[in-house]
Amino acid sequence: MSHEASPIPPPRPFIGRERLAGICLVAFGLFALYASADLPFFTEGGVGSGLLPRALSVLIILLGSVQLLIAWRQPPESTGTWPLRDMVPVLIGIFLFALTIRGFDFGAFKLPVLGMAVATPLAIFCSGMAAKDARPVELLIFAIVLSAICVGLFRYALGLSLPVAPWLIGY
Repeated sequence: MSHEASPIPPPRPFIGRERLAGICLVAFGLFALYASADLPFFTEGGVGSGLLPRALSVLIILLGSVQLLIAWRQPPESTGTWPLRDMVPVLIGIFLFALTIRGFDFGAFKLPVLGMAVATPLAIFCSGMAAKDARPVELLIFAIVLSAICVGLFRYALGLSLPVAPWLIGY
């Protein structure tokens, strides 16, 4: 019986998991702060729509900074190898959802508004393909059921103005 030794990570890598997590949190918080810059902070009636996104952005930046400070005091673990098969389908699902929920216009390329009826199951199916034991038929059924729940919750129960299926029912 032979045991193959797993590759030994470098003893003191510059960037470890905790440091990378802190850097990502700070970067995400800065991006969210930039993205919410054009929202009004306060209006004549009180709180504007930009207060919560900015407050959460600052909170994420602070938590990422705390994570970095804690991680810098301890020797980091190696991040090891990153399996792309686990990350790429999730990223594709997120981008497809962002492009299809409200449409996309980039010069000559124009993607119509497809709404939650298409964007949600597409994102769930694509992201679900990251699982090693994913079965397409089961994943499709799960995507359809979860999408119906999302439409019922976000559009009808919470009353958000998300397009459901403008190509089919007009809203």
